[in-house]
Amino acid sequence: MYKLDKDKYGILLDHLLTLPFNTLMARSVVCGHAEGTIYVDNTENPQTYYIVHAYGMTWLAGNSDNQAFNHWLRDYFQGKSFERKRDEWLQAYPRDWDEFMNGLVEENIAALNTRINLKFSEAKFYETYNNIEKIDYEIIETPMEMLFEINGTVVPKDYWISLEKYSEIAKAFSVVVDGKPVCTAFTSARHDNQLEIGIETTEAFRGMGLAYFACAKLIEHCITNNLEPVWACRLENTASLNLSKKLGFVEILRAPYYHVPMKK
Repeated sequence: MYKLDKDKYGILLDHLLTLPFNTLMARSVVCGHAEGTIYVDNTENPQTYYIVHAYGMTWLAGNSDNQAFNHWLRDYFQGKSFERKRDEWLQAYPRDWDEFMNGLVEENIAALNTRINLKFSEAKFYETYNNIEKIDYEIIETPMEMLFEINGTVVPKDYWISLEKYSEIAKAFSVVVDGKPVCTAFTSARHDNQLEIGIETTEAFRGMGLAYFACAKLIEHCITNNLEPVWACRLENTASLNLSKKLGFVEILRAPYYHVPMKK
């Protein structure tokens, strides 16, 4: 397994686009929008690759019968080769990879979850939006100078290589209290006409329904600018899944989603 030089990341794009699930964040690594690392079986003509986004989401694709690469990858998951920085959440394609990954589950190297992809329905969005009671808090477009100062589990600075890159193609909207953002819906990835949504709420303001309104503003921006809002989450993340459906998203795909924790 070899680290691919960043100037060669683009050679994987055509194959990445054939994967039948949401790969927007993987594209962010390939296109230089986000920090990340790519491992391959061959640096000149890769047939198997593993994309690691700085946030910890990963994509394993290509030839699943490459035993040398599989051995290296297993060592990597166990901390025996290359440096891992955080837990990883892995999607694999084709489904031939399930045999390899399920073997790691049996060895307690990985744990099996489910990833859900959803598709936006404008009609369903407005069914709720036109009838929901609005909040008293102000909702603003998040100022760029404030965006990377937001802290939490899901925040823009973990998804973008720089504020400058974000400002070129992305938007964010925040519910503000006393001039500070307490809930922010932001662009976690943007490619072509698709915009993936990320959301973070300050702990003291959780459970108040603010995430719906911040996300709704970002979705309105998408509708106005002919962008397709994109949402994906773990089946086990019931809060995110319920919010997505309230915002007009409809489930279209379930796929295995492997949690590979850091080796202690």
